[in-house]
Amino acid sequence: MKTVTVRIEDQLKAQAEEVLARHGVSPTEAVNHLYLYLAQHGRLPFRVRPVSESPEDVYRTLLLQVRAVSPLISSVAGLPAGAPERPDMIRHCLHRCRQLQQDIDRNIEFMAGVRCRDTLPRTGDEDTGDYWRWMTIQLRRAVLALEEPAPDLSATLTSAEGQLSSYYWQLATWINIYDVPASDESGKPENPDRRDSSE
Repeated sequence: MKTVTVRIEDQLKAQAEEVLARHGVSPTEAVNHLYLYLAQHGRLPFRVRPVSESPEDVYRTLLLQVRAVSPLISSVAGLPAGAPERPDMIRHCLHRCRQLQQDIDRNIEFMAGVRCRDTLPRTGDEDTGDYWRWMTIQLRRAVLALEEPAPDLSATLTSAEGQLSSYYWQLATWINIYDVPASDESGKPENPDRRDSSE
């Protein structure tokens, strides 16, 4: 048996141990279960988010992913049924749609802190979370259609992509998508109508 020593802030330790106690699990058992999971699955059971990552960062990243996936869906929708590249395109599109859907689902609550940059007043019931949830519904439609391609695949994907684009533009009004950290500026076009997000 090996001993693992970790450094952890006092307040975080107290909060975590309170949760463990409610579940009847000791800190040693929790660490053992974490290591067991890592050994069995080869990955973490949760996402490690950099401390510097803000809701706005995640929001922008996901919008850029939507902008990349949307034309991919359109491309698959436009392929003839007998096109030799169709199976590979479908597999690639399916993977991207699933990944984006999971990323959105995992981050909807985290992105709730994003404030609208639009100077026009918003109604109290407007919530970006609704648009993100509607987007995952369309991604699920695309995933189901891609998993078992049917004769109406093109129509289903075209419809889903149209809705995704509509939600994308709604969500894009809430934030300046080009106002990214300096480390992410490479390859991003400059927006001439750049505004301070605090406006």
